[in-house]
Amino acid sequence: MSEDVFADATQVAGTGEVMIELEGVDKFFDDFQALRDINLRIGRQEVVVVIGPSGSGKSTMIRCINRLEEHDAGRIVVDGTTLSDDIRNIQEIRRETGMVFQQFNLFPHLTVLDNITLAPRKVRKLPKAEADQLGRDLLEQVKIPEQAEKFPGQLSGGQQQRVAIARSLAMRPKVMLFDEPTSALDPEMINEVLETMKDLATEGMTMIVVTHEMGFAREVADRVVFMADGQIVEVGTPEHFFTDPSEPRTQEFLSQIL
Repeated sequence: MSEDVFADATQVAGTGEVMIELEGVDKFFDDFQALRDINLRIGRQEVVVVIGPSGSGKSTMIRCINRLEEHDAGRIVVDGTTLSDDIRNIQEIRRETGMVFQQFNLFPHLTVLDNITLAPRKVRKLPKAEADQLGRDLLEQVKIPEQAEKFPGQLSGGQQQRVAIARSLAMRPKVMLFDEPTSALDPEMINEVLETMKDLATEGMTMIVVTHEMGFAREVADRVVFMADGQIVEVGTPEHFFTDPSEPRTQEFLSQIL
């Protein structure tokens, strides 16, 4: 990582207060190095969009933040808590960090409302009435309040992904991680999920979004991170990225997808 890229990657936006920090992070899968010396800081209320070709390490990086993958070297700090092997420490960070995947991972035998309220009731010990009210408020927030009593199989893909977002928000996280949340959706359903994510950004949620949706990156991101071969190649504002990227690898990638 060059000095210029390091400076861009560690200069936070949002409120200016560092919310997430990755310092010298490496990750191996056997002999394959998936992440190489990742240095990145994300500010409170900042939206960072991570782009890059398949296999560049984007998903691995955000999965390391909440310990879905264990990093092999370096340091990861979330809201002042340094990630360690201690299960209590991992649970603390996961309580602060919501995650939305490509697949919705909803329980098919539970109603939409029960999918959303299960974790607050079991983990945060919310009384059922309070959890149900929270769930209905969140369904209102993601604009599908009428779906509360349905089962996931009765919903479109876009609606199911919005339920998955509501389920993550039910734990009142300080950070939301999105791992290509629209890639499994039909084209006509993508926008409704992106609109929900835009609303979250407007409300001040700290977000890291791995996506191929360049329109979302251009409109919503405070900074865009371009990754290739397990490394951060370039970091900048959307205006920089889409009008004057400086790295040849970034230029090549954008020329192929824009």
